[in-house]
Amino acid sequence: MSAEDVEHLIKEHKELREKYTKVKKYYFEKEDQVKQLQNSLAHQKLSLSRTSLDDSEYTTRFNRLDGLVAQLAFSVRKSWKSIPGWLHSVVNKDAVAIGKQEMTAVGRAFLSSWLVDEVFNKYFHPDLEPTLSIELKAIQNNIRRFAPPSQTGEDEDYLIAKVVNWRLSTLEGLQEELRSPKCSMNREKLTDFLKEQLIRAMQVNLQDPPPSDLDGGVHMIIELAVTILVHLPLESRDVQIDYFTPGYSLMPDQMKIESGIPALGVSLADDTTERISMQSAASDITDATDLSNAQDGHPKKRSMLSALTGNKKSSNTAQGKHSGAGGSSGSLHRPESSAGVKEDLPPRVRMAAGMGVQIRGRTVLVKAPVFST
Repeated sequence: MSAEDVEHLIKEHKELREKYTKVKKYYFEKEDQVKQLQNSLAHQKLSLSRTSLDDSEYTTRFNRLDGLVAQLAFSVRKSWKSIPGWLHSVVNKDAVAIGKQEMTAVGRAFLSSWLVDEVFNKYFHPDLEPTLSIELKAIQNNIRRFAPPSQTGEDEDYLIAKVVNWRLSTLEGLQEELRSPKCSMNREKLTDFLKEQLIRAMQVNLQDPPPSDLDGGVHMIIELAVTILVHLPLESRDVQIDYFTPGYSLMPDQMKIESGIPALGVSLADDTTERISMQSAASDITDATDLSNAQDGHPKKRSMLSALTGNKKSSNTAQGKHSGAGGSSGSLHRPESSAGVKEDLPPRVRMAAGMGVQIRGRTVLVKAPVFST
């Protein structure tokens, strides 16, 4: 081998070593970047896996809230002087005069709709100054309201993540306000304000003077609703609370059909159906209420509802104005008249007696109780 060949081999060897060194350096740099990215994703997943309450705790609290709503609705069923305007077309004309099961359903519908509109879809966090809380909730709702319609599941997942990330980032930026001594005072003021507002809203359609137990019943409802409201913004999931107005398409996965009120154009003057209806409405919440009371350290007490309806439970028949930036599907069509709906139209929601609750994109926690057309 000549000297020139040796020199050529040495040169090639040197070049190969330089290339190997560069490739090795590039490889380890990229490996470090991959590790950093993996760590970043892991931290992000941890930050987005926070749950303030688990599914069963949310279900228990919303069932308790529905139970309190049902109790108050039952106690004021004979005290109505008129039907709220948005329910005129789905309530019999003689319902007020009869003052029985149909007016109980009206009360449940009115209270549930009001809570969704005026509490859950209006305030971001009860410990914040009310004006700020309202503005932040409006921003959260608008992120979804003005987003392009989701065409695929991936689009919906992206939108959910966008809303959740904004909410959690906003909470991080509000830590100074949420640790302020004013928080408890803000919450107390909001509770009192909402209580006054709900009583005032009900009195528009109630006889004068209003029932003596109206104040106490409203106070318990608002107090529990505000307690639930504390947890919602802390979730890494999107807890969706719906109220379905008359005319929504029936959705068995999100609704449960109730019975026990007269069909439109039919009067029912006896109490039998009313008691069956109330037992049906109470059957899902009695055990959950007792369990929650026991967990909270309160002794079990027979509610006014259980005293009136007895201890027997009747099984619910299997399988809502959707408020805020919500997002449940279903076209909105009002029933054509108080006499009924055309035979060729599929059954729709006549009146929702309660709220529906779900973890958006995951699971339904509470099916909305509805009466169908």
